[in-house]
Amino acid sequence: MSTDKKYHKKTILQVVPALVSGGVERGTIEIAKKIVDSGYRSIVISAGGPLVAGLEKAGSKHITFNVASKNPIIIWLNAKKIAKIIREEKVDIVHARSRAPAWSCFMAAKATGVKLVTTFHGIYNFRSRIKKLYNSIMTQGNVVIAVSNFVRDHIIKNYKIDKNKIVVIHRGVNHHEFSKDKATPEILQKYRDKYNVPADTPVILLPARMTKWKGHLVLARALEKIKHLNFYCIMAGDLAKHPKYVNRLKTIISEYKIQNRVQLFGNEPNMCNLYSIADIVLSTSIEPEAFGRTIIEAQSMEKLVIATSIGGAAETIEDGKTGFHIEPGNVKELAEKIEYCLSILGTDKDKKIRTAARKSTIKNFSLDIMLEKVMAVYDGM
Repeated sequence: MSTDKKYHKKTILQVVPALVSGGVERGTIEIAKKIVDSGYRSIVISAGGPLVAGLEKAGSKHITFNVASKNPIIIWLNAKKIAKIIREEKVDIVHARSRAPAWSCFMAAKATGVKLVTTFHGIYNFRSRIKKLYNSIMTQGNVVIAVSNFVRDHIIKNYKIDKNKIVVIHRGVNHHEFSKDKATPEILQKYRDKYNVPADTPVILLPARMTKWKGHLVLARALEKIKHLNFYCIMAGDLAKHPKYVNRLKTIISEYKIQNRVQLFGNEPNMCNLYSIADIVLSTSIEPEAFGRTIIEAQSMEKLVIATSIGGAAETIEDGKTGFHIEPGNVKELAEKIEYCLSILGTDKDKKIRTAARKSTIKNFSLDIMLEKVMAVYDGM
């Protein structure tokens, strides 16, 4: 750090739609804490939510107003508000982490002359020129952060951008928090009871939103093929957002006569404890994930992980060494891979893969690495 930067208390403003739940929101708080710990000032603008308390506890200032709206008039008015905040708070860098806020941030940054960082958290599907234009705001940062090489390649392929301003920073997991050693016998029993886990039964976990592209139906069909084996499967995710899909999934599970061994649950606020009771963790998405945070969380917890070999998931698993890849939508291959993982539980092979998975996560996908790389972006502007 230069002498000037050392004595200038740089102020970083992050803007995110809300602080309710999710990986982007958690990442915002983690970065805010790192900003404060680095001796800089952190400000976050959002529509608020239950995670605000944790943000403020980390030493960051929070400003509440509706930056989630896609209404062009609201976006324009928000730009005026953000510009005012930039001037009053002497903000040096604005970091936009979602498309609607990014439009407001872009206009505010232009009006005030501050630097803009954007983070591409997803691949943002587009079916029209208008939607593509809307998405393109995420390429307008002075620095554009991509959360995986897959996302970087998507940006270069689909948008007009100087590829030299793209920085790949994989999402990171706090391997101190996501550690199997955190789970006491009391916690393990509590969560086995909470999720109705039968005694002496291997647990298969699919932690994913209840939506078709996450592959729940593929998993149900795969489990039907191996229902003669001993297992218990937990599918955990939001049950309220897509009720028709959830009902269809329940119907299929019932038709396969595996309803006592495959159960659906809502979102789990403490994912570490849920991972703790699992033996095998799955990511069965049939469309590419931008990154796939659940994979590295499970690997950090030393779980056997099976994931489809597309998108960001292809970057987090070394097939056969730190986990396993399968083709998306391939019921037969998924069934065979689950059967194989069940067969090696408790063996030296099992232990070797689990240990390698955690080592790989700490080396390549730790929260510390992610935060250092983000701070290097800020320091370089």
